[in-house]
Amino acid sequence: MSLHIESTENALAELKKQRTKTLTAAISVSFLGIALMGLLLYLVHIIVAVPEDPPMVAYATQEGDNPDIDTPEVTQTTQRPSSSSTSAQVKVIAAVATADVAVVNPDIEVDVPSEELSMGIDIGDGFGTGTGDGDGGGIPGIISKRCDLNDRMKRITENGGTPQCEEAVVKSLRWLKKQQNKDGSWGGAPHNYKCAMTGMALLSYLAHCETPLSEEFGETVLKGISFLVDQGMKNPVLSLVPQRNEVSYDHAVATYALCEAYTFCKQMDIPSISNLEKVVIKAVDKIVDNQNTDGGWAYNYNTKAGAHTDLSVTGWNVQALKAAEHGGIRPSKGEIRTALRKAAAYCRKCGKPDGLFTYMQEGREDAAARPSLVGVGVLSLQMCGNGSDSAARKGLDWMLKNTNQPFNWKANNTSSNLYQHYYGVQAAMNRGGDVWKAYNKAFRDSTLGAQATDGSFTPNGFPGPGGLVNSNGGSINDKIYRQCLATLMLEVYYRFLPGTGEGTRNS
Repeated sequence: MSLHIESTENALAELKKQRTKTLTAAISVSFLGIALMGLLLYLVHIIVAVPEDPPMVAYATQEGDNPDIDTPEVTQTTQRPSSSSTSAQVKVIAAVATADVAVVNPDIEVDVPSEELSMGIDIGDGFGTGTGDGDGGGIPGIISKRCDLNDRMKRITENGGTPQCEEAVVKSLRWLKKQQNKDGSWGGAPHNYKCAMTGMALLSYLAHCETPLSEEFGETVLKGISFLVDQGMKNPVLSLVPQRNEVSYDHAVATYALCEAYTFCKQMDIPSISNLEKVVIKAVDKIVDNQNTDGGWAYNYNTKAGAHTDLSVTGWNVQALKAAEHGGIRPSKGEIRTALRKAAAYCRKCGKPDGLFTYMQEGREDAAARPSLVGVGVLSLQMCGNGSDSAARKGLDWMLKNTNQPFNWKANNTSSNLYQHYYGVQAAMNRGGDVWKAYNKAFRDSTLGAQATDGSFTPNGFPGPGGLVNSNGGSINDKIYRQCLATLMLEVYYRFLPGTGEGTRNS
């Protein structure tokens, strides 16, 4: 660990102090609550002992009885339905009477508003419940819900998951903890994509609301954040291999993770990690300042016209910028919203009439349409605020028709392409409705069944997703990458919210 960041030991000591204070406060509040409850029960006992006037009798009569009585004051009470309700109709029967007479309790038909978990279908990266402006905002609400076990289990069930999904995630996080390097990173040889692998692991922990304050995983998360911050202070880019073309993957994934970590620390009043904000701004600057002229991002962040710009690289950089936007991060160079608008234009041009998306734009050396990129294109458009675009709608239609059978995990075909499905489950969850039901049916049980007893996920058959590593290889990078993709897929039930009022409940 370099001197660019406070020692992890000192940071851990501060965090332990805060945990102690938090525990003391919680115990004090509990004792106070018990005392208040005792006082309340005593008062209730006194009240019950006081003689009461004869009770008022009110009962329903047939319509037409008591024709001369005045219409009673009506108090309507409704409860918000589950997320699967759309335009439900319920009967509310209530009345307030002031005399010992029989009164008519009117049957009142009222519309119960559907519980829209977000506004519109342009939800972003899983941070928000929606602010009404189509950006998928609302960080504090989603973080608090993600961190509450009862609420998390409720949403897992409502959105088509099972308790086994939660169990699998915890087992996976414990496996990842054992794979962490001494310097706080994950991954290693042969390609040394430690920044990207550390970013993927951190995203998996943060999705489960594991922060530096967490009891079981707090030190693991803190060390991972510290590793990336240290690299960001020492180098102009978050990568140990800045000379490689794939640096635009490496940096983007690491930036995505740091932006989400920064948001958690800020919103949950976690003690600040030295230089975290400085590195986050620097990392976001790199992405904004190195967007290609065509609106996408290229290998090695090449900004020249004709550079190797592709949708896969663009997808990771869009995710990083969306996380930065939700965290309120303001780059010193350019505007995030402007960059996302340009990115949307690029993604839109990669869309095909049949719903597929191309690797590169039409007219380039590799403009082939690929099933593995449908989720990338749709999710990127959703994050850019263009989820209702024709290209996104066609992509979702393609997903509904072609992603409805259980995955063959070990098959050497697109059925087991975890890169494709990492994006696909997010795009489908954002949309909700039938497309999510179909996707959930396809991936859930297959993914659960692919987890070994030690928490790891067995090798799948499809090679080479995402430009980083081969998912069926045996290197530590392959294992970490596969593990994190599968884990993030199983965390989608609470990390992401459906973007329409259609609801997603599914068995």
